[in-house]
Amino acid sequence: MRAGVITGQRQFELIDVPEPIPTNGRAVVEVRLCGICGSDIHAYAEGWNYAPSICGHEWFGEVVAIDPAAAASGITEGAMVMAGVADGCGRCHYCAIAQPQYCRTASHEYNGMNDDPSPNGGFAPLIGVDAYRLALMPSDLTAPQGALVEPASVAFHAVRQSRMRPGETVVVVGAGPIGQLTAQCAKLAGASQLIVVEPDESRRAKAVALGADVGLDGGPSTRSAIRDLTQGRGADVAFDAAGIPQTLEASINLLRRGGTVCLVGVTGQPTEVMTNRWITKELTVTTSMVFTLEEATAVGRLIGAGRLDAAAMHEATITLDDLPATVEAMANRERSELKILVDSSAG
Repeated sequence: MRAGVITGQRQFELIDVPEPIPTNGRAVVEVRLCGICGSDIHAYAEGWNYAPSICGHEWFGEVVAIDPAAAASGITEGAMVMAGVADGCGRCHYCAIAQPQYCRTASHEYNGMNDDPSPNGGFAPLIGVDAYRLALMPSDLTAPQGALVEPASVAFHAVRQSRMRPGETVVVVGAGPIGQLTAQCAKLAGASQLIVVEPDESRRAKAVALGADVGLDGGPSTRSAIRDLTQGRGADVAFDAAGIPQTLEASINLLRRGGTVCLVGVTGQPTEVMTNRWITKELTVTTSMVFTLEEATAVGRLIGAGRLDAAAMHEATITLDDLPATVEAMANRERSELKILVDSSAG
């Protein structure tokens, strides 16, 4: 079968890989749709050492076969699933202190660093994956909803990592897919005032339509605008969801003294910061990466119940044949859709 894989800097290829078989505790999943993540584009443009198994990790599909040895996972044929980091090996230090999300064994499996890595991610008709990495999804989710569970879970986890409290003023910098979803999750978590900073007018308008109280276009006046909205203090929590070096320091400027910034956007580029400002404000800096399977399950239910509109991010669907050119166009900022989903079953 064919699969789309990043093979080097500015190199995206459709390659032939063997169809997966359900051995070594794995399930075989028929991929319904797979989203193109910002990290896929960063990896392509910046030349990350990016494992084939995570090239296209925002996928959703149906289990079509499973190794009998994985019966204890609770996954069965016909289940609708998505994947994340397994719950942990149960033996290491992190598992012993109830932080299995940091388990090295589970992390290596997720990142394709184990002894038997998959030759492809979700940009393919089928994927073979450790059954213990699968999260069960509501059976009535649409394919676009299911494909958006992964980035929505990233946003859900970021809000948890930030230690945001109900009643706080929250600012989200960057209204790409992760920023939009983080804003929705912050609202669900009880943000009393939700401000989104985004230069693109259509994305800013979408954020407001999805629940943000205020949309600002960024620039020199943003700090004073947020102070005006917060009786001169600044925001309690800021999420840097833009994934570019310049926005970290910009996010810091929007916070009150004693505020918190959570880094959820990702970039491999160096970032300059003014630590004297951080220290003077006594800021808390948190970071967020991936999510737990428990969180993914909760997000699937929120989407299914209509409380989180993840599918609103979906603005285009392409075929596998379209994928190399689309990745190049996205790296060149020539396509502006919030979320492009890939249908590998289409011609």
